[in-house]
Amino acid sequence: MSDASLLREKNYSHNVVYEYDCRNLVRGFVLKGGKPTLLLIAEENLGSPEALLDLSILESLLGSSSVTYEDGVLDGLSLVSQGAVEQVILDESIFDRERIYLKTAGRSSAVELNPEDLRKVLADLGFDSESDKPRLIPYDFGYAASEQTTKQRVISGIQPSGDMTLGNYLGAIINWKKQIEKYDENFFFLADLHSLTVLPDPADLRDRIRQTVMTLIACGLDLKQAVLFRQSDLGGYHSELAWIFSCLTPEGRLEQMTQFKEKSQKQQIIGTGLKTYPILMAADIALYQSTLVPVGDDQRQHLELCREIVRRFNHRYGYTMPVPKADIPKALARVKSLTDGTKKMSKSDENRDGCVYLLDSPDEISRKVKRAKTDSDPTLRFDEDNRPEVTNLLSMFKVLSGRDSEPNDAIEAYFNGKGAKGLKEELTEVLVETLRPIREKYNELATTSEQVDVVLKQGVERAEPIAKKTLALAKQRVGL
Repeated sequence: MSDASLLREKNYSHNVVYEYDCRNLVRGFVLKGGKPTLLLIAEENLGSPEALLDLSILESLLGSSSVTYEDGVLDGLSLVSQGAVEQVILDESIFDRERIYLKTAGRSSAVELNPEDLRKVLADLGFDSESDKPRLIPYDFGYAASEQTTKQRVISGIQPSGDMTLGNYLGAIINWKKQIEKYDENFFFLADLHSLTVLPDPADLRDRIRQTVMTLIACGLDLKQAVLFRQSDLGGYHSELAWIFSCLTPEGRLEQMTQFKEKSQKQQIIGTGLKTYPILMAADIALYQSTLVPVGDDQRQHLELCREIVRRFNHRYGYTMPVPKADIPKALARVKSLTDGTKKMSKSDENRDGCVYLLDSPDEISRKVKRAKTDSDPTLRFDEDNRPEVTNLLSMFKVLSGRDSEPNDAIEAYFNGKGAKGLKEELTEVLVETLRPIREKYNELATTSEQVDVVLKQGVERAEPIAKKTLALAKQRVGL
């Protein structure tokens, strides 16, 4: 079966053509040295005739030290449908193009189709990157060619949508402090424009913006080495670049976003902003020439879309901004709710007893931990599947007591015979001592508003020149 026949059978729009732009040709290679793998890569990302492929990259992707390849594969999709390969490596840079061409057998012909349809037909054949055991490996082979800087500029956004929790501290803030030490330049911003998707109370939003700034300062974020600013203070730059990006983004890609699907089911009014949120996020990142973006699992899909948009812009108008990469920081602990060990501790949780907030008083912390859900088994051990609540408390103690490098059985031995009561008492003690300096510094900041204003003003002064330059170049590129 040819690729054209397969696409026709599955009702995907395509054309068989005999003349086409070779720059948009997608070549197929069968890789050997592990699982049989089909590589689909843009022609312009190939090397010299003597060394078409960078074997070091392929060996890293496949986890093999002896990869070889077979060139000249025709009708690669048909190989996939016939079960001749077990996985597919897909060059993400093909999504920069409006149309792509797959070589097919017979008279130098090629199949013309939309790159998004290639992604869909692979998913139909059981090859996607979202499943528990993905058979599709996306990789941007065009990234090295477009990367123009050796410096790493990292950007992170946080929505001022609620009181920050222990989960935010262990999952994000501590990593941000390490990030400042590790990378060349670090930008943090309060994503207040994104907060509007849930139509918050205006006065409450203003208060939470200031509270979030004070909390980040109290947690020890080094703002001499990093930049912190409010998104809306530079909102004109963000929104104008977002509009340009929206003109390059297929609407169907926005509807594929998992968060849009989930959140639209929970809101009575589904604003357009909820759907276009990822485009604004892409502008937030690209505006500051960011090269790395720390993301959790819930934002990885949005970052992939951002990478597509930036590549598409660079491909159409010339190199303007780097394609950002994901930085997946390791959370010190996956902190769960005190009332339900299967749910993460979230600042949006309606049950405040399930969360330890960074500004909780010692009495509040003690009360919440005493009421924390456990089980009837007097022994204490790590077992996330069968004893999630006990595992959650043990994990928090392990990290907060500075014993995160010790094996779990050492912590279990420490609490042998102490029961849930002993665990809760010691956890309360380390929680109170960990959060005490944060709460004291916050209360000190709350007595005067000047430092918050100074921090935000300095953040704008440091961030605006970069945003202004990027937007000016982007506008010039598109003809404005």
